[in-house]
Amino acid sequence: MNFEKYTNYALHGAWANSPCADTGDSILGAASTITTHEEFVPQVWADGIYKYFARKTVFRGLIDDYSALIRSGARTLNIPEVALVSSTEKGADSLVTYDATHSTETELAINKHYYNAMLFEDVLMIQSSADLVAKYTQMFGEALGRQFDSDAWDQLKTVQDTQALATDDTLTDGEFQSALTTLGENDIPYMDGQCSMVVNPTLMADILDPAAGVSRNFWRADASGNGGILEAGGSVNGFMGKLFGINVYMSNTVAKGGSDSTAPGAIFHKSAAACAVQQDVRVQSEYSIDALGTKVVADMLYGVKILDDSDNKRGVRFTNA
Repeated sequence: MNFEKYTNYALHGAWANSPCADTGDSILGAASTITTHEEFVPQVWADGIYKYFARKTVFRGLIDDYSALIRSGARTLNIPEVALVSSTEKGADSLVTYDATHSTETELAINKHYYNAMLFEDVLMIQSSADLVAKYTQMFGEALGRQFDSDAWDQLKTVQDTQALATDDTLTDGEFQSALTTLGENDIPYMDGQCSMVVNPTLMADILDPAAGVSRNFWRADASGNGGILEAGGSVNGFMGKLFGINVYMSNTVAKGGSDSTAPGAIFHKSAAACAVQQDVRVQSEYSIDALGTKVVADMLYGVKILDDSDNKRGVRFTNA
């Protein structure tokens, strides 16, 4: 065999630029290096994961957000209850009387730290494909979004006032009107754009039913001609439409069936609960020699707390039969 012929072909022919070629500076077949593994780009993953988290979460934008106040590292936040006060008539030659500013405070603890972690044996191959990166970032982002929504709903489903449903996961005209009455009597301005209604998929289907009474007053987002919704390929964050000025959302986080303690949905003002995200979606990675793969972790740190109470009612929750 002419070894000189094959050596020349390897060095100067089609394999000349191959990482497996023996050029005198490397060993044939030594293609994987430490610098190769350092090509993992966390930003590529972080942007995608946050995008899917933002699309998946329903509740993040529906409640008060105090994230800016705890970026410095505080683990608790005391939120004052700002109550309505009456105006005082000013008499001639009389001094102004000042109301006390002390109010009830609710402590919001930053005590929710969740993560998703995976080991990729060929992360560079995945990263080189936009479709594969999208699938994995979607999985990470949606998992974190579902967890945030679960924690937010655990708080919101405890609002003080209730509206019983005669039939599980079914809303009649009279029941909805009764809920609106409760909101109005509690000085909750449900038509100011700050109130939201979140329900489970079964109750949402009932609201959409043309034969149901409530559907007559339901404004569907997908039939509104809103170009943004149509271009996005569907509604973002579970937004389905409006009922008497109230934004209506659907979430799988909200339970169905059950007993009279099960809340299939609720109407609440933005001030009914609060959240604070100290560490937004963060992505970190490390190459593992033992596992011969790249470890990728996405996590976030936050807190959620109900503010609705007996003397500060900010919503109504529905209860099944």
